[in-house]
Amino acid sequence: VALPADAVNLARALRFLRNNFFPLQSFQIIKDKRMSEVQMQEIVCPKCGRKEMFKVWDSINIMVDPDMREKVRNDEAFRFHCPDCGTSSMVNYNFLYHEPKEKRLIFCDADGSNCDEMRRVMKSRDNVFKDYTKRIVMSHNEFKEKLIIFDASLDDKIVEIIKSGIFSNLEAHYKDKGIDEIFFVINEEGEKGFILRSRGVMQAGMEFDQSLYDVLKEKAKDRIDLLSPTDVDINQKWAREI
Repeated sequence: VALPADAVNLARALRFLRNNFFPLQSFQIIKDKRMSEVQMQEIVCPKCGRKEMFKVWDSINIMVDPDMREKVRNDEAFRFHCPDCGTSSMVNYNFLYHEPKEKRLIFCDADGSNCDEMRRVMKSRDNVFKDYTKRIVMSHNEFKEKLIIFDASLDDKIVEIIKSGIFSNLEAHYKDKGIDEIFFVINEEGEKGFILRSRGVMQAGMEFDQSLYDVLKEKAKDRIDLLSPTDVDINQKWAREI
């Protein structure tokens, strides 16, 4: 289910950033209640056609709404449950996710709208979020992957570089498989790995090479950070170009 008003959501998220991006000495006057924004939007059940109101979060601050930490991870923040037919479906919408304690901001551009202004604001250094890890992702799956990476205390830049190496190997030796997505995952036993997908369907999985990650972090992290101090789009394209 896709909402038609994601451009409005983007505008609200930008307003949130503009309202809160001011000199450090003014930060103490920010009221936490201003840092989560929610609205009700009407959506149509994809199965039975029932119209129902759904809670859409333009910005999520888990310090203000701590229960949302788990809800974005188990998808309940984005899942519509039809009271008539019982259908459960994901609702794609744009939102800004804020973890104040961990100093993280992630903007999910779920509808692929132009977010150049959001990018410009997030890359600015002269604001109260200057010490934050700030990211823009282009899908719900990318958002979930960032959470998994950060929750595991890993550096997403190093992970993306490892994924880029996997893509290069696939291109050279397994091009016929059509792998177009690789996601970092952790299973219920805590084992790290990657899933390889083609057109949204999982084709294979592979283990995460912790030793390779550790070497790259030790030998290359400082240079990577030096080359990309304000980059917010940390993805496959970024890894190819770094």
